[in-house]
Amino acid sequence: MKNIVYISIWILLLGFTFQLQAQEKQIKPYQIDLDKADNAFKAKKYNTAAQLYQKVYPKIKEEELKQQVLFSIAESYRNSNNFKKALQWFEELVNSKYPDPAILFSYGQLLKNFERYDEANKAFYDYSFEVPDDKRGKIAQQSCQFASNAKTNPRKLTIENLSNLNTDQSDYAPFYVQGKLIFASTRKEAQGSETFEWTGQKYSDFFVSKISNKTIEKPQALKALNSNYNEGVAWFDPNYSTTYFTQCNGVDGAGVNCKIYVSYFQNGTWIAPKPLPFNSDSFSTGHPAMSADGKRLYFSSDMPGSIGGKDIWYVSYDALKDRWGTPQNCGENVNSSEDDMFPFIGEEGTLYFASKGRLGMGGFDLFASRDTLNTFGQAENMGSPINSGGDDFGISFIPKSEKQNDAPFAYFSSNRMGGMGDDDIYSIADKPIIVLVKATVFDRETNKAIAGANLKLKNKVAKIIAEPNTNDKGLAVLEIPLNDLINLSANKEKYLSSATIEIDTRNIKQDTSIELRIPLDLVPSEDIELTMQGIYYDLDKWDVRPDARVILDSLAAILNNNTNLVIELASHTDSRAPAAYNLDLSKKRAQSCVNYLLQKGIQKERLVAVGYGETKLVNDCSDEVDCTEEEHQQNRRTTVRIIRTDFKPKR
Repeated sequence: MKNIVYISIWILLLGFTFQLQAQEKQIKPYQIDLDKADNAFKAKKYNTAAQLYQKVYPKIKEEELKQQVLFSIAESYRNSNNFKKALQWFEELVNSKYPDPAILFSYGQLLKNFERYDEANKAFYDYSFEVPDDKRGKIAQQSCQFASNAKTNPRKLTIENLSNLNTDQSDYAPFYVQGKLIFASTRKEAQGSETFEWTGQKYSDFFVSKISNKTIEKPQALKALNSNYNEGVAWFDPNYSTTYFTQCNGVDGAGVNCKIYVSYFQNGTWIAPKPLPFNSDSFSTGHPAMSADGKRLYFSSDMPGSIGGKDIWYVSYDALKDRWGTPQNCGENVNSSEDDMFPFIGEEGTLYFASKGRLGMGGFDLFASRDTLNTFGQAENMGSPINSGGDDFGISFIPKSEKQNDAPFAYFSSNRMGGMGDDDIYSIADKPIIVLVKATVFDRETNKAIAGANLKLKNKVAKIIAEPNTNDKGLAVLEIPLNDLINLSANKEKYLSSATIEIDTRNIKQDTSIELRIPLDLVPSEDIELTMQGIYYDLDKWDVRPDARVILDSLAAILNNNTNLVIELASHTDSRAPAAYNLDLSKKRAQSCVNYLLQKGIQKERLVAVGYGETKLVNDCSDEVDCTEEEHQQNRRTTVRIIRTDFKPKR
């Protein structure tokens, strides 16, 4: 009886427990979806996890669990490289006073991705304050300072988005060979039908596009190498006969790690790829790049012995025996405490790669390590504008023998701001040297700026290359070509045109700014006679002396620059000879000046020679007046008077 009572009570209690469990399940109707989200996150299906967590998030009332799900959403987007959404959720997470200070470090990294370096620096400072023993916080602050300096002092390069090639999905890891650009892409034309749940995009395939200078043909799928799952990051030999490439997830999609495969081009197609012997199911290998001599294959791997997450390794290869050596780590001059990936070997033996673990501008930055006597030098950041706040990776150089003038010399991939999709492919070209002329035109007498003055620039074959007008400050700024002789002159209605200024750009090696101040003189009215100082004659002579030729050469230049002018060129004498004699002498002297100008190419219709003898004395030194030689010299002069401003040269 007693046992029966105990059993009855136990059954009642058990039933009550089941009731409580049932009530709990009713209280948490989102648990199934939350479990699915957690499982997706653990399986690195980050895009799928983010969607599931967002579905659950509004249903949760418990503050602690709500914060945890908020963190999971932010981390899911960060791990799927959806930095825009990750930043939005991390901002909400930071404002929620989430207790783990590690979020400050991730938040700072995301701010760097968008080049908000001051805000990122503050986040890293706050992280270092909370976790002073973690050196990463201090290093990250240094990285923000490095990034700001690099952005302020960019290299002289032009970076251009290949908009004819990129899509709104991920296009990355370009490789140039024989006029073709081969790259990986998750675009809609990729052959698989499934979605890669890590990124929320299709699995990536290889595509190839013929490229010449800046002309890019429509990309075509490289079907012989593609499967329904992830292919990406390939190297091709210069003859386009051998390729090493990365394949992830296996041909059936069930694989977890990435492996390197080799394929050969035979009978017009790529034959079935084969995995290399040092691949493993327990770690990933990928991003192959062969040295120019074909004796070393560089790659990225998280195999045992790695310094950080994924490291750059190399393995020797004997082509005659088709034998691979033992992989060797490239060492601490190359590898960091985080991921180092996407190696490329330049023709000169330099190792280029992307790293997350060194002073940089954002996520992955591109670095170069010089190989000297088989020793890798300290990695050097390739600077701005190659690197940015985003992920910059997968660089490929065009062989020097194929590079065209002013054309790109390399291609790389980046998810920087302003792109077309997720990752985009960009070209790198040398930025041409810029020579700027800043010319200010002003009135010589008043020193006031002349607005609307016209500048005329001609090259060495007298072709007009620019005709800008000055602004209200009398300033015109323009770019002039390199390796040329440029003639510049200024003119304005009612002013005499300036003398021609020659600018030599043939030996300029860097950006240059040339500042010029160009004075203009008002055209004198007809009643104003200008005395030309320095034109003298020997006693009783009228031929032009060498010292006078300099003055007349200047007059010829003025006339050449002002082809609308007709002038009177007059000579005068003092009073110390008979008037008739002086009149004849002055006419001969005036005509000798005209003859000299005719020899300089001035049309005779523009020149009028007049001799005034002693009829226009400038002082009181007439006959029988006692004057000094200096006073008499004032009267022995040559003058110029403008008599017309509407002359039109005959064609």
